[in-house]
Amino acid sequence: MARMQPELRKQELVRIALRQFLQQGYEKTSVRSIVKEANGEIGMFYHHFASKEEIFEAVLEQYNIAYIEKIRQIINEGKGLSFWDLLEHIFPYMESSLDEYSKMNHGAANTQVLTMLHQKTLMSLRPIFCELIHDYIQCGEILPPKTETGLLTDFLLFGISAVIHYNRENDSEEKKEALKALIYRLLGITPGLC
Repeated sequence: MARMQPELRKQELVRIALRQFLQQGYEKTSVRSIVKEANGEIGMFYHHFASKEEIFEAVLEQYNIAYIEKIRQIINEGKGLSFWDLLEHIFPYMESSLDEYSKMNHGAANTQVLTMLHQKTLMSLRPIFCELIHDYIQCGEILPPKTETGLLTDFLLFGISAVIHYNRENDSEEKKEALKALIYRLLGITPGLC
């Protein structure tokens, strides 16, 4: 049997690790279980990754890239929708991703790494949402107070993320309605202009 190219092998390990982290969480996933599923040897794993934490970081990075691409896809498919209707398409994906993300990192040793990756994801979404907000300002649906679009985007991304992440026991619909009222007020949204 032909040997797999090193980069392909590394990608395979990341795919396997992602599946195991999602199914079992961080603590119950081991380097040995990843290697076993890949039909490889321990040395092959350590050729690509220094530790379980390092492959976990690679998994989260890959997960975040896929997350950002999905958000882009939702925005592109939602062209022509009102700002709020577009957010209504994005929220369920954010919530389901949060559930997956929470399951994957359950028991992860380094919460600082998780926090940094989360912030990186939000900052990666920043230019996408800056452009989106700018477009809705241009068409007149959003009439914010004189605020720089970047600051407004940061406030929305980090604020919405905090509300979604905090106190997950609260009713999702209740949170959504509270966010809607806040966003409408903050952005001076006039529904239906775009």
